[in-house]
Amino acid sequence: MKSTCKLLIGIVVLAAVSLCQAADRLDARIAKVDAALSARLSGVQNVDTSGPASKGQDTAKMLEARITDLADALASLQAELTNLKAERSQDKKAPVSKEQDTPAVTQKQIDSMVNQAIEKKKSGLGDLPAWLKKFSFNGDFRYRYEWIDDEAKTDDRNRNRIRARIGIAGKVNDEVDVKLRLASGDSSAATSTNQSLDGSFSSKDLWLDLAYFDYHPRSIKNLNVLGGKIKNPYFMPGKSDLMWDSDVNPEGVAAKYRCQLNETIEFFGAMGGYYVEERSTSADSSLWGAQGGLKCKLPGYDKVTLTAGGGYYDFANAKGRATFGAGALGNSTSGGNYTNDYDVVQAFAQLDIPIGPYPVAVFFDFIKNVAAKNSEDTGYLVGASIGKCKAPGTWKASYSYRKLEADATLGAFSDADFGGGGTAVKGHKVGLGYQLAKSWTLGTSYFINKTLDTKKNYDRLQADLKFKF
Repeated sequence: MKSTCKLLIGIVVLAAVSLCQAADRLDARIAKVDAALSARLSGVQNVDTSGPASKGQDTAKMLEARITDLADALASLQAELTNLKAERSQDKKAPVSKEQDTPAVTQKQIDSMVNQAIEKKKSGLGDLPAWLKKFSFNGDFRYRYEWIDDEAKTDDRNRNRIRARIGIAGKVNDEVDVKLRLASGDSSAATSTNQSLDGSFSSKDLWLDLAYFDYHPRSIKNLNVLGGKIKNPYFMPGKSDLMWDSDVNPEGVAAKYRCQLNETIEFFGAMGGYYVEERSTSADSSLWGAQGGLKCKLPGYDKVTLTAGGGYYDFANAKGRATFGAGALGNSTSGGNYTNDYDVVQAFAQLDIPIGPYPVAVFFDFIKNVAAKNSEDTGYLVGASIGKCKAPGTWKASYSYRKLEADATLGAFSDADFGGGGTAVKGHKVGLGYQLAKSWTLGTSYFINKTLDTKKNYDRLQADLKFKF
């Protein structure tokens, strides 16, 4: 009996020593305490208290005392085990040391993961059919309030207008795309996709605004051959609408090309033939146009660029024919027919200079109709802009002045807003834009104009909310 008690006491002592030695690793200590606890419980349960009475009362009392001591030791071990398990639980919740447990992640690996996420997002069409993955969609919507004070009319005009456009592009193969776009507006004018909110809540029209192929051969980099109803392929300095309203989309075939001549000079050009009016009883009216220019970085100023060039546009068979589109719009006519041909020479320049974080552009556009039979044959526009609406919170301000004489170009294709539209106008235009949120812009324009033929003032205010998707 005594030997059994000594054995139990020895086991308790050894277990306590083991716990102290294993303090640096919690999991190991817990395992040892579990083992020791099991052994003590087994020992206590196996103690024989049924010995003969001849061994005496003292022996029984001593055994009882030792058993009590063992029970206290076991309780202490149980408390130690509980504490160790609590410490391990807290360690698991604590942040892992980067130096000891987290493998180093390089910037290259981070960039790779980001690129993979972007590619996954771009190709995230899931299980869509393969043919549907060849298409992409885009669109925009504009809500406009407009106030017009035309001195030639008795009352001011207030109107609300909308413009809605939705486009689709389909990939035929690696070298050919087909693009279509539907837009609101009036089919009688090439210069506007606006739709006034009137007509007693009547439904509004939707027209084919673009429909063309885009051939971009891999063998000739930066060449695009376009055919159909296409976007205007010509460069407009400062988005000048002196000759071309921004809504005009020519119809025919064109080619655009650009190439880097050296480190500082880039060439760009466009040319095309377009069908203006087909006639069954007389010669068709057409347009043949070509434009070319250079974009140069100024020596010593890598961020300062000068873009300059010129163009020539021959409107064949206009003289003696009925006016195009919505009418004369400032051009000289007789009996409803044009009295001049229109062979327009163009010169343009644009200087881009960053000032701090703001891009600044100064631009100039000049045209002259060399086929005109009168002196009203010249037009020009000068202006400047600062800023760009490219992210929420950014803004752009612009100003331009123009004078466009009656027969400098065809009024049917020049800006539809300035001076009421067409030619024989001069004056100022001020613009301000601010991006309210992503793809959502607030813009305002104010026109202070005068007509050259009637000498009447013409003021116009436009306030736009533009949304892109």
